[in-house]
Amino acid sequence: MDSPHYFRQKGADAERVIHDLANKTFFVDWCYPNPKKPDGKELCDCLIVFDDTAIIWQIKDLKVDEQGRYKKAEVEKNLRQLAGARRALFDLREPIVLMNPRRGAEQFKPEAIKHIHLISVLMGEGEEPFPFVQEYKNRQIHVFTREFADIALSELDTVADFRKYLQDKEQIDPTKHLIVAGGEQNLLAKYLENEHSFKWMDQADLFYFDETNWPAFIKNPQVIAKKHADKVSQGWDSLINRAHEGSARYELVARELARPDRFTRRVLSQYFLEAYAEMRNGRHELFRRNFALKDTTYCFLLTYDAGDTRREQRRNMLQAMCFVARGLPPFNKRVVGVSTDRDNTNYDFCFLHMPEWTGEDEKRKKQIQAETGIFVSPRLTTSSEDEYPVLKKRP
Repeated sequence: MDSPHYFRQKGADAERVIHDLANKTFFVDWCYPNPKKPDGKELCDCLIVFDDTAIIWQIKDLKVDEQGRYKKAEVEKNLRQLAGARRALFDLREPIVLMNPRRGAEQFKPEAIKHIHLISVLMGEGEEPFPFVQEYKNRQIHVFTREFADIALSELDTVADFRKYLQDKEQIDPTKHLIVAGGEQNLLAKYLENEHSFKWMDQADLFYFDETNWPAFIKNPQVIAKKHADKVSQGWDSLINRAHEGSARYELVARELARPDRFTRRVLSQYFLEAYAEMRNGRHELFRRNFALKDTTYCFLLTYDAGDTRREQRRNMLQAMCFVARGLPPFNKRVVGVSTDRDNTNYDFCFLHMPEWTGEDEKRKKQIQAETGIFVSPRLTTSSEDEYPVLKKRP
């Protein structure tokens, strides 16, 4: 993609917007453009399905009238289409078949969804101010302008970050009075600088966000430093796209790789690159590391042999590593494994989700350790890095 800004190109239609959505923030695996109902009619412009979350998008390129306002009927049409899509998916439970370019046709499973978000994107030049949340038939609908959609998908550019913002915004106490001038990005600025949270709103009932909040936020030296530090996380994004071989198993692995937010991806990428550099510089034939972060343990297996040499052996060892790591402190139930060689020519992945750890599992773990030496004296690493780097004072 040439630019991270999705919505700035004048005249860009919904198809272009959806294409950019699929290839950046949500990846192609969980973004379904123009899904169809059983009768062939379009359900919505885009449906995002990731784990237990569904995000329904409807996009309109509207023009303002002589008074510089959107026509009420056009705005309501977008809201009505979103409500209709939600009803078809979750109330009527119409049999919707989703098409994925990597896996083909898949039946949508409404019973797996716990969180539903509706987003109306108004692509016109827009009136200011404009309500960024609308109530329609007792449903909250997020209303994005062209400018805010661009900003939100650039700043909240992982499923985890974007989803959390929607969820947190929907949980704002309805008795709070919010006056937001200059666009929703001024609210987003306060959210981001307060550790991705609206909890600070507990302190008062009336809030005013003027148009200076966002410009001041993006010029903050710590925010600029964060952007620079986040660049390394693109390496983790590339792993997500590597983890595909056209099977549901690899979609599951890719989903686990895509689960972390942007900050977590930064930490994971840094640790992976450090391990990779140590393997190459030390010319280690085998280099193993495990890394606990939140509720998941990550295992990295790096081999000096390049190409397909002993690849099957490496795959088996990666699986054994992940199993042993499940039985080590902090006993995370989820374990993700990544393996490659010194030339980055071949990647292999593993994912274990073991809610229970039995006596038999412990016995097998010890047997594997005795036979292979895997994590007998593990160097378990955790992170204490800050999302916004602390700037050093100049002497």
